[in-house]
Amino acid sequence: MSIFTRYAMDALMKTTHPEINRKQCWNLHPHRTPCTACKDICPYGEEIFTRPNLVKDWDPCTDCGLCVSVCRSGCIAPSPEQVQRDTAPADNDNDTVWIGCEKSTRKNTLVRSCVSALSWEALAYLALNKKVVLDLTPCGECENDICAEHLRKELTRLVEFFGQPLFEARFTLAYEQDEAPFHNKEYSRREMMEQVTAGSKAGTKQLLRMLPGLRSDDESAVDFRLMLHQRTKQLKAVSKTPLKYGYHLPNFTEKCFACGRCEKACRAGAIKFEDLPDGQTRAVITPWKCSECGVCVATCSNGGLDGLKLRQLTTLGPVSVYKCTKTLCSECGKPIAPGCKDGICSVCRIKIRTKKRQEEAVAKAKERQAEREAKRAAEEAAKALAEEVKAEETAAAETAAAPAAAETAQTAEPIANIVKE
Repeated sequence: MSIFTRYAMDALMKTTHPEINRKQCWNLHPHRTPCTACKDICPYGEEIFTRPNLVKDWDPCTDCGLCVSVCRSGCIAPSPEQVQRDTAPADNDNDTVWIGCEKSTRKNTLVRSCVSALSWEALAYLALNKKVVLDLTPCGECENDICAEHLRKELTRLVEFFGQPLFEARFTLAYEQDEAPFHNKEYSRREMMEQVTAGSKAGTKQLLRMLPGLRSDDESAVDFRLMLHQRTKQLKAVSKTPLKYGYHLPNFTEKCFACGRCEKACRAGAIKFEDLPDGQTRAVITPWKCSECGVCVATCSNGGLDGLKLRQLTTLGPVSVYKCTKTLCSECGKPIAPGCKDGICSVCRIKIRTKKRQEEAVAKAKERQAEREAKRAAEEAAKALAEEVKAEETAAAETAAAPAAAETAQTAEPIANIVKE
């Protein structure tokens, strides 16, 4: 077996399931309610996920893609096989792509375990290349409420992205068996050979993308959005009046002073603050990198972000959404709110307050030490004075007692002589 074949087989064996980038998980960021969407929608949730961002065993995984489409922060990246399988119908010669689930009895181009397993980005990419027919005939009898609710969200998001007129022109929702019947184009012998060679080239290219080292972790999580961005760029280049696409972007308010917390919190790198020559700072967002998760909004504690706002864009490339004049802290040079009175940030304010308290504590300690030393010196002086007074009293008493002893001795001597006689 050659080295190329061995690497190719290893890559195929290792990438037949989604990949999880734990640092982008919603549960690792400030939030009020934990997200368990991937574990809840997965048919083998308890067998695969020990918790939403930690996998116990991938063996039961069928690569259905439900966890990929439902992940709100984009931390679950689709496998290369899923990307190839979901986007391959965009390259065929048919003008329409029929998408249905495994329970459908009609013939469809793309069959998945559930229609909601295709993310709205993948459906949008297909719709920008072909007309899409969604076979929803089994949905009325389906008892999976989680998938049905997710499918409604995906369709709502597609309507917001395309707009109602363009959505109705590109999508057909088939609720009955005889609506939008499937038909396949008949190929000549030459067209069949061209299709075979084109499929071989596409497969080889996809195989090369799956080799180790050629697919970085940062790019793997945005496969569908990146392809959607590239397709919108192509359409904009060839059309006189470019289409507008609805995308939810962070809504900056006047309270934003470019502190950069949202930029650090966005693991996808969708938010960037750039300093302009005129002294202003602008916030630049790359929509195709943004997963509309809302982590940046949850991170902002200054009220600078007011949720996500639906904007009409002609491209999914970088777009400037906000400008402000940055005010810097006089101590550390970090951005601060313009209305700050003392001109310093909260961290420096705490440091100065702490330093002041420490200095006051040291001064009080020195004062107490001086008081103790003065008290000790006063006590020692009083003790010495008491000892001196006591010594003087003792000496005075001894001096007073000496004449009395002499008189007693003089009186006692004659008495002693009389007794002797």
